[in-house]
Amino acid sequence: MNYFLDTSICVDVLRTNGPQKSFELFESFSDDKNTGIISVITVAELSAGAALSPLKDAQKKTDELLAYVQIVGLDESVAIAGGKIYAKLSKTGKKIEFNDCLIAATAHSLGMDKIVTRNCDHFNRIDGCSAVVPEKLGF
Repeated sequence: MNYFLDTSICVDVLRTNGPQKSFELFESFSDDKNTGIISVITVAELSAGAALSPLKDAQKKTDELLAYVQIVGLDESVAIAGGKIYAKLSKTGKKIEFNDCLIAATAHSLGMDKIVTRNCDHFNRIDGCSAVVPEKLGF
């Protein structure tokens, strides 16, 4: 099964005492039964967090985490779609962070409408997108 992950799930795993179900989800990626997929936007967000972290091994831990997932880049069509999502949400008073719009557009470009996240409220505002927490995945 393929799982498209938001940055928040990766952050769960980087935390020493993050939610157990996020760890179990990542563990499932090592047995070829499941695949974790993230946007390159998530890589940027995680890299910023590592660079700002007071921990000396933050980037190393981030790199180790990234080895468990497939990273999908942005192209012009994803950028345009992300911009349209952001504009629509802004016009309706439901604005979310622009990076989340790009993450959702990346998932849509792969034909995926479900995003595993801790920010369900944000992603559920986007038409054609459903958000789920790891605890609801049955691990």
